[in-house]
Amino acid sequence: MRRPLAIGAALWLAASLASAAQAYVFALHQGWAQPWWPTLTYTAAIFSIWALLSPLALRAADRIGSAKPGRATAFALWLLGYPLATATHIALFVILFWPIYGQDAETPLAMAKPVFLANVDTSLFAYLALTAAVVWRRHRRSATAAAPGVERPHAGDEALWVRGSGGALRVPLGDIDWIAAAGDYAELHSRGRAMLTDDTLAALSRRLPAAEFARIHRGAIVRIDRIREMRRLGRGDAMLVLTDGRQLRLSRRYRQNITAHLPR
Repeated sequence: MRRPLAIGAALWLAASLASAAQAYVFALHQGWAQPWWPTLTYTAAIFSIWALLSPLALRAADRIGSAKPGRATAFALWLLGYPLATATHIALFVILFWPIYGQDAETPLAMAKPVFLANVDTSLFAYLALTAAVVWRRHRRSATAAAPGVERPHAGDEALWVRGSGGALRVPLGDIDWIAAAGDYAELHSRGRAMLTDDTLAALSRRLPAAEFARIHRGAIVRIDRIREMRRLGRGDAMLVLTDGRQLRLSRRYRQNITAHLPR
């Protein structure tokens, strides 16, 4: 997790340096000097907000991708994302940097307009950069999933393949305690370890043996023989206590998946 964050921060810092240098050179070309350090710090402040928004944008893209919308819907969401992301960026910038850059504006709202007008091109560049990151990450995931030499699980398999330090690791179904949704991936929990598989939770819920695994929530699948206790919460919901003491919520929407295995 730290490595992607560090890479993202480094890329946004590089973008800040490039944008500040472009503004500085453009000012020189126009015949007036522009102080370098104030230019750089202001540009870094602008891009720091985009850096904060990046994890949220990538997570939103994962959720949209998991829903598998049609091309027209995906394109509409992509277009809608630009004004939404830009408005969020301006709001956060004004809130965080009003004490530094708001001296010439009577109110934070009055500061928002000139910030927006001064950064229309920067906002477009940043949004396109986020879009490129989403496309690249999705392509990378597809390439990893289709990599030669990594066996893909099929119906009836007694194990799932997960990512390991050396490539792939085979996890027997009997060793899996529960599975959590993780965007376009699923996270297997086995013997106290969490491991990532390239399948979605929805795909696994269709493929895993119904006699051994049950979907209990939109974000979780549990191995049935790991359930030690079911505690009713009311209104059809319940809390499942596993043999290792972990508690997982059972949604009333999926309650029948568990009650079908309870003694009558």
